[in-house]
Amino acid sequence: MGAAVGFVGAVFGGGAGGLLGGLLGGGGIGQLLSGFLGGAEGAGGAEGIGKALEGFAPANVLNATANLMSSVMGNSAKQATQTLAREDGLPKFIQEEISKAIDKVLKENQKATDPDCQKALDDATKGDADKTTEDLVKQLIDNVRKQLSEESKEATGESKGCGKSGKKSGGSWLQAMAKAMGEVLGQKAGEMVKLSDKISSLAKEAQGLEGDDKEQNAKEMTAAQTELQGVSQEYKLLTETVSLVIKGIGEALSTMGRRQ
Repeated sequence: MGAAVGFVGAVFGGGAGGLLGGLLGGGGIGQLLSGFLGGAEGAGGAEGIGKALEGFAPANVLNATANLMSSVMGNSAKQATQTLAREDGLPKFIQEEISKAIDKVLKENQKATDPDCQKALDDATKGDADKTTEDLVKQLIDNVRKQLSEESKEATGESKGCGKSGKKSGGSWLQAMAKAMGEVLGQKAGEMVKLSDKISSLAKEAQGLEGDDKEQNAKEMTAAQTELQGVSQEYKLLTETVSLVIKGIGEALSTMGRRQ
């Protein structure tokens, strides 16, 4: 709940109507989702998304966007655990508990919005959301396998998270999933750093420019600042969603621990 309140405050607070004005103006939500969905080629890209959401209240648009991103992350985590159970030895009962817990947590934290607005957004991004889910599933699986491989290399015999049989414990799987999701966020943070560096570089270049060169520099600066704003909000939404998913996984393991 704290993360949700913080996000709402960031969006509605600040000058010029806060980030709400920036996100809803000039196809902002469309640009945000276009970045998250890997370009959003379907439904006319960013402009198509923006057009599909015309006429809906800003709060409904923002909440529908948060719900969509949460759904993509949640479904990605569940599909990743299904593959890990099928191919990598993740115990089936752990996978099932994780899926149930993620569904429960996402449902409890779903943001209230106009159903028509949610449907319009979901329809406009369907193909891209499916592709993004597929890409995230692969990314999460690769990251989990990397984490478990590194753990195995570091440990011998009864390593942390392993029993005498060498099988990973529930806690070990949770740690690997959490680190895997952290890497997804880390990549987005890297994008923010690159954009910040680009803005700083353009600002330095502007000091010695005049005429058309100065005007071109200003255009590039504005574009980079707008992109940074969108990536920053995407990062905040992803941070909230990943926290919820990890919470769901933790609850699943806690439930299993009480049963044992």
